[in-house]
Amino acid sequence: MEWREKMIQIADYTASLRESKSVRKDLRMKPSVVAAIERASTCVGMDTSTFIASAAYDAAQKVEKAQFRTSLSDEDFDTFASAVDRPGRRNEALGHLLKLRSELLTDD
Repeated sequence: MEWREKMIQIADYTASLRESKSVRKDLRMKPSVVAAIERASTCVGMDTSTFIASAAYDAAQKVEKAQFRTSLSDEDFDTFASAVDRPGRRNEALGHLLKLRSELLTDD
């Protein structure tokens, strides 16, 4: 295996964003963290600012995606789908609340 195959490649995840860099974000970091970031950014050929912004943006995208996406196994999906496909049962208490809500919100 060549040494290049062992190197971690990182993309500039912010490069496709068509907007100017007009916002500043100052950070306080431990010296050892800054040193590691500087070494890593040099290894992948990025300036430190781009490296930090790209890594943070990638992490933010992953967090947001995880918050709004639900993944199910095939078995769990089948269970969910069959529950959704079954006819619903009347819920008297919920019906009463919806009627009360409608009465309260009616403009008279």
